[in-house]
Amino acid sequence: MKKTALSIAAFATLAGGFAAPAMAQGAVDPDLRCTAWAMVASAQEQDEGKKNALGFMMAYFAGRYEKSTGGKIETKINPQTLQSLLGDVDEANKLCGPQANSFGQRVETTLSGMRAQAAPGTEASR
Repeated sequence: MKKTALSIAAFATLAGGFAAPAMAQGAVDPDLRCTAWAMVASAQEQDEGKKNALGFMMAYFAGRYEKSTGGKIETKINPQTLQSLLGDVDEANKLCGPQANSFGQRVETTLSGMRAQAAPGTEASR
Protein backbone atom coordinates (compact mmCIF):
# COMPACT_ATOMS: atom_id res chain seq x y z
CA MET A 1 0.00 0.00 0.00
CA LYS A 2 2.80 2.42 0.81
CA LYS A 3 4.38 1.85 -2.57
CA THR A 4 1.07 2.68 -4.28
CA ALA A 5 0.53 5.80 -2.18
CA LEU A 6 4.04 6.97 -2.89
CA SER A 7 3.46 6.30 -6.55
CA ILE A 8 0.33 8.44 -6.42
CA ALA A 9 2.25 11.31 -4.87
CA ALA A 10 5.06 11.08 -7.42
CA PHE A 11 3.29 10.09 -10.60
CA ALA A 12 2.90 13.47 -12.28
CA THR A 13 6.45 13.17 -13.55
CA LEU A 14 5.36 10.42 -15.90
CA ALA A 15 2.82 12.61 -17.62
CA GLY A 16 5.51 14.02 -19.87
CA GLY A 17 6.18 10.54 -21.21
CA PHE A 18 2.98 10.15 -23.21
CA ALA A 19 2.22 11.80 -26.47
CA ALA A 20 -0.92 13.18 -28.03
CA PRO A 21 -1.42 15.60 -30.88
CA ALA A 22 -1.92 19.26 -30.01
CA MET A 23 -5.52 20.28 -30.55
CA ALA A 24 -7.40 23.51 -30.21
CA GLN A 25 -8.88 23.85 -26.76
CA GLY A 26 -12.63 24.29 -26.44
CA ALA A 27 -14.57 24.66 -23.26
CA VAL A 28 -13.68 21.24 -21.86
CA ASP A 29 -14.48 20.75 -18.18
CA PRO A 30 -11.12 20.64 -16.34
CA ASP A 31 -12.03 17.48 -14.40
CA LEU A 32 -13.16 15.76 -17.59
CA ARG A 33 -9.89 16.76 -19.24
CA CYS A 34 -7.87 15.46 -16.29
CA THR A 35 -9.82 12.19 -16.39
CA ALA A 36 -8.73 11.80 -20.02
CA TRP A 37 -5.18 12.80 -19.06
CA ALA A 38 -4.95 10.08 -16.40
CA MET A 39 -6.62 7.55 -18.70
CA VAL A 40 -4.13 8.10 -21.54
CA ALA A 41 -1.14 8.06 -19.19
CA SER A 42 -2.37 4.86 -17.50
CA ALA A 43 -2.86 3.13 -20.85
CA GLN A 44 0.73 3.93 -21.83
CA GLU A 45 2.39 3.23 -18.47
CA GLN A 46 4.33 -0.05 -18.13
CA ASP A 47 5.09 0.04 -14.38
CA GLU A 48 2.19 -1.57 -12.49
CA GLY A 49 2.56 0.67 -9.42
CA LYS A 50 2.42 3.81 -11.54
CA LYS A 51 -0.41 2.36 -13.62
CA ASN A 52 -2.39 1.77 -10.40
CA ALA A 53 -1.65 5.31 -9.20
CA LEU A 54 -2.91 6.71 -12.48
CA GLY A 55 -6.04 4.59 -12.10
CA PHE A 56 -6.65 6.26 -8.74
CA MET A 57 -6.19 9.65 -10.38
CA MET A 58 -8.60 8.76 -13.16
CA ALA A 59 -11.23 7.77 -10.59
CA TYR A 60 -10.55 10.94 -8.56
CA PHE A 61 -11.05 13.27 -11.52
CA ALA A 62 -14.03 11.30 -12.88
CA GLY A 63 -15.71 11.49 -9.47
CA ARG A 64 -15.12 15.23 -9.30
CA TYR A 65 -16.60 15.63 -12.79
CA GLU A 66 -19.69 13.55 -12.04
CA LYS A 67 -20.28 15.28 -8.70
CA SER A 68 -19.98 18.81 -10.10
CA THR A 69 -22.01 18.24 -13.27
CA GLY A 70 -24.39 15.41 -12.45
CA GLY A 71 -23.20 13.88 -15.73
CA LYS A 72 -21.90 10.39 -16.32
CA ILE A 73 -18.32 9.97 -17.44
CA GLU A 74 -19.17 7.20 -19.91
CA THR A 75 -21.32 9.62 -21.92
CA LYS A 76 -18.35 11.93 -22.47
CA ILE A 77 -15.23 9.78 -22.82
CA ASN A 78 -14.90 7.22 -25.58
CA PRO A 79 -12.24 6.37 -28.16
CA GLN A 80 -13.55 9.08 -30.50
CA THR A 81 -13.48 11.88 -27.89
CA LEU A 82 -10.44 10.99 -25.80
CA GLN A 83 -7.78 12.94 -27.70
CA SER A 84 -9.94 16.03 -28.20
CA LEU A 85 -10.75 16.09 -24.47
CA LEU A 86 -7.07 15.75 -23.60
CA GLY A 87 -5.91 18.43 -26.03
CA ASP A 88 -2.36 19.71 -25.76
CA VAL A 89 -0.41 17.38 -23.48
CA ASP A 90 1.86 20.08 -22.04
CA GLU A 91 -1.17 22.17 -21.10
CA ALA A 92 -2.90 19.12 -19.63
CA ASN A 93 0.24 18.34 -17.61
CA LYS A 94 0.23 21.88 -16.19
CA LEU A 95 -3.47 21.68 -15.32
CA CYS A 96 -3.70 18.12 -14.02
CA GLY A 97 -0.25 17.35 -12.60
CA PRO A 98 -0.38 19.75 -9.64
CA GLN A 99 -3.91 18.66 -8.73
CA ALA A 100 -2.93 15.00 -8.94
CA ASN A 101 0.17 15.57 -6.81
CA SER A 102 -1.85 17.45 -4.21
CA PHE A 103 -4.38 14.62 -4.00
CA GLY A 104 -1.60 12.03 -3.82
CA GLN A 105 0.06 13.89 -0.97
CA ARG A 106 -3.24 14.06 0.94
CA VAL A 107 -3.72 10.31 0.46
CA GLU A 108 -0.17 9.63 1.65
CA THR A 109 -0.69 11.84 4.73
CA THR A 110 -3.91 9.98 5.54
CA LEU A 111 -2.29 6.57 5.09
CA SER A 112 0.73 7.58 7.17
CA GLY A 113 -1.58 8.64 9.99
CA MET A 114 -3.48 5.37 9.80
CA ARG A 115 -0.27 3.34 9.85
CA ALA A 116 1.00 5.29 12.86
CA GLN A 117 -2.24 4.67 14.75
CA ALA A 118 -2.19 0.97 13.93
CA ALA A 119 1.47 0.48 14.92
CA PRO A 120 2.08 -1.94 17.81
CA GLY A 121 2.09 -0.23 21.17
CA THR A 122 -0.30 2.56 20.20
CA GLU A 123 -3.77 3.06 21.61
CA ALA A 124 -5.42 2.33 18.27
CA SER A 125 -3.80 -1.10 18.03
CA ARG A 126 -5.01 -2.28 21.43
